[in-house]
Amino acid sequence: TTAVRTWTEIQALEGMIASAASWFLKLNALLFILYISYTIRLHAVQVYGKVIHEFDPWFNYRATDYLVNEINARGFWEGSRSFFNWYDDKVWYPLGRPVGTTIYCGLQFTSAFIYFVLEAIGQPMSLNDVCVYVPSWFASFSCLFVFGMAWEVSRSYNSALAAAFFMAISPAHLMRSVAGGYDNEGIAVAAICGTFYFWVRSLRDSSSWWYGVVTGLMYIYMVAAWGGYIFVLNMIGVHAAVLIMSGRYSQNLWKSYSIFYVMGTLGAIQFPVVGYAPLKSLEQLGPLFVFFWLQLMEVCKRYERAHPDMGERRIRDYYMLVFGGAMVAGLVGIMIFMPRGYLGPISARVRGLFVQHTRTGNPLVDSVAEHQATRDEMYYQYFHIVCYLAPIGFVSMFFNLTDQKLFVITYTAISMYFSRKMIRLILILAPASSVVAGVALELVITWSISQHLEDLEEPADPVTAKSAAAKNVKKAQGKKGKKGGELTSHPFFQELNEIYSENLMLRKVLAGGWLFMTLSRLL
Repeated sequence: TTAVRTWTEIQALEGMIASAASWFLKLNALLFILYISYTIRLHAVQVYGKVIHEFDPWFNYRATDYLVNEINARGFWEGSRSFFNWYDDKVWYPLGRPVGTTIYCGLQFTSAFIYFVLEAIGQPMSLNDVCVYVPSWFASFSCLFVFGMAWEVSRSYNSALAAAFFMAISPAHLMRSVAGGYDNEGIAVAAICGTFYFWVRSLRDSSSWWYGVVTGLMYIYMVAAWGGYIFVLNMIGVHAAVLIMSGRYSQNLWKSYSIFYVMGTLGAIQFPVVGYAPLKSLEQLGPLFVFFWLQLMEVCKRYERAHPDMGERRIRDYYMLVFGGAMVAGLVGIMIFMPRGYLGPISARVRGLFVQHTRTGNPLVDSVAEHQATRDEMYYQYFHIVCYLAPIGFVSMFFNLTDQKLFVITYTAISMYFSRKMIRLILILAPASSVVAGVALELVITWSISQHLEDLEEPADPVTAKSAAAKNVKKAQGKKGKKGGELTSHPFFQELNEIYSENLMLRKVLAGGWLFMTLSRLL
């Protein structure tokens, strides 16, 4: 008995050591990926020095310098108020420009915060250097949030690490996050990825709804950072609507979305450049309707739970009454507010996503080269091997469907459409493509290796010359056939499974080809 207990303790210790070693390797792999994401963006600094390049980054630096000087002279609150009231008479001469109320100030306040924190801890850095490094610092946060998104949809550290790696080296992400490219997108991509990660995290289980608070805070930061907050808002709204329409409504969804929307909207309207656009702009009213839709769904669900003996017909009539009344109230509201000009028009940039970019009606928008449609060959330039892996990962999302996977499906499809319409929006496709490519890479490598190890698990039957896998497939088919209704119980799919199981050598050849092509593209 003592020997058995000792042997059990040794096995438990070996398991603990193996688990600790696995965690150590995964943590180091993630840290190495974050290190890569940072260092490869320093190439311009290593060659040319700590220089801000391009026009917009210089404007942003000038605005940041003004903010820091005002805070130093007047204190934080008075300096911030002075910044928002700043009318710059040295630009657009002789008209000038009200800078504080016409820019997304998140970039300036972020850099100022980092500048003062470094100064406070005794590691001062010039404001120029802080502004140079900010995009490369935030690129690492983007990779970390993509890691989290991939983990939520796959529950696999290997897939998550692969997704973070693809995000780190993706030219679609690199083009807006190199050191010295001090522009809004440099921090906005991290804000996008963070908002989406905390959103899918809030849907993990019934106790995760409080992550909606963090989602709302990240969204507020996104509003401060970039005008692309409209995409983030609508993306989460569309996902919530898809969940409702697909019968996946839950109290967790209601809580998470309600907290996110209320917090996010209250925070968004505090910024002068945004104002009351979330409640007036046509392109931002969709998420508001989803918010009311969820409230009505929760009212109906609670009434249904309070009256469990109600028949199906009475429940249906109650739903029709509630939603019918809401539609009437909505139509009355539209009839009242539309003639008064309360609802604003769709912006020219948003119109450019649905019409040809040279016909938006705004000459300034039409003249910008990055608003042109994306050519097919440019996808390979910006995504490389991800172009081949992403479709596999995208299809895999439809199996064992979850709320998180449905978000990735929706996000990938919508961002792919928008990236086709406007070349600058390839940027928002980078996180989605990295997630599905990371999932696909693990699937491809795992399947390929398993084909070469399959015949080592159990020798083939010498009589039937069929592998153990063929027997297992037949057993699985028998079990599924008893349950009924499964797709694989169809004779066509049974025959495909039979052919797949019996051709081990062909699978080995295909697996070798897959591995060779994947690794050669990666290297």
